[in-house]
Amino acid sequence: MSPAVKNNTAEPNLDVSFQDYLVLSKLVFDWADSYDAKDWDRLRSIIAPTLTVDYTKIGLKRWDNMAADEYMAMVTHPGFLGDKTIKTQHLLGQTWWEKISDTEVIGHHQLRAAHQVYETVDLETVKLRGHSHATNEHYYRKVNGVWKFAGLKPNVRWNELQFEEVFKGLD
Repeated sequence: MSPAVKNNTAEPNLDVSFQDYLVLSKLVFDWADSYDAKDWDRLRSIIAPTLTVDYTKIGLKRWDNMAADEYMAMVTHPGFLGDKTIKTQHLLGQTWWEKISDTEVIGHHQLRAAHQVYETVDLETVKLRGHSHATNEHYYRKVNGVWKFAGLKPNVRWNELQFEEVFKGLD
């Protein structure tokens, strides 16, 4: 997805209908809250059949057509958000919406992702904390007339505390 071009300028098209704005706002809330609640059924219900996942700015790779099942496997992996000893809160700041077409929108979101890792799954003793401050591009696509989350591209501004020790990895 790329910015719409008007009169040979790269000014974004902000012409998102109010109804789409409301639906997209709920969609980004559901994305964040499903991560934090580890509500994988809700997450699955809002994602597109294929997603663009661009983790190049955080040292990983870009997947242009990641299948929904692959995305779910990655997110729910025990080395990532599927770790039952990790609690998160993905707190959204300001957002603006860029209309690419009638079926594609990019959401530009400010994000603070707080992470707390516990010693065990009983969640009684905190082992470490690590937080990330970022902006995210989120991709949204209409599938059969319904807006779906279709991927993301985080741009980390900075991490704090022991963020690099939060996740075990996707091996």
